[in-house]
Amino acid sequence: MRHLIKLELKKGKLFSYIGGSLLAYGILAGFLMLIYMVEGPSQEEEVFRDYGEMLLLIDTLVRATFIIYASALISRSIIGEFRDKTMALLFTYPVSRKKIIFAKLIIVFVWTFANIMIANALIGGLFLAVNSVTGYVDDTVTTTILLQHGAHVLTHGIAAAGMSLLPLAVGMRKKSGTATVISSIFIVMIVCSNNMGFSLSSIIAIPLSLGALGILLTYLSFRNIDRVDVV
Repeated sequence: MRHLIKLELKKGKLFSYIGGSLLAYGILAGFLMLIYMVEGPSQEEEVFRDYGEMLLLIDTLVRATFIIYASALISRSIIGEFRDKTMALLFTYPVSRKKIIFAKLIIVFVWTFANIMIANALIGGLFLAVNSVTGYVDDTVTTTILLQHGAHVLTHGIAAAGMSLLPLAVGMRKKSGTATVISSIFIVMIVCSNNMGFSLSSIIAIPLSLGALGILLTYLSFRNIDRVDVV
């Protein structure tokens, strides 16, 4: 399996994945910095009342971004190969079809989780550093705040990585990359949207259940792949 993952990363051009992630980090940081620097000093009511709110918004936008990013990876590495019939060529190799598929899915899952963790650390650290100078958020960083947020990011990161697989079940029905990406946007709109301070993702059982559902549906979609005709 490790060898298949290495081959898939090489074929998919790992550096293009890294470049896409770095671009996403930059766009997220720029967008959040715009809110912080423009809205922060000019509003009578603070944009962020404390560090908890600021870090929570960063995490929400990061998860939303990389769930959609994962759907693009799925569209490119799985849906596209089924649609273009290149997957049939891969299946002629003396390797289990299931292993080939799951190697691709492991990459998507781990890549999504890793990016959520890294982006939260980098962007969150950036905003804590900036705020220590500007002081727009009147709060003090404590070990308790960091540990609680770290546990939140870890738990929701695992859930988001599982949820990132849900669009695959939609995209595989018609071998449509567009349907895959649109379904991921729909998932993000439901789970990550904030309505008067309330978000479904704040109920940890919901994202964890959707993450488990994503993994289960993915397994069910490909459990018989070694015995079906993919042409």
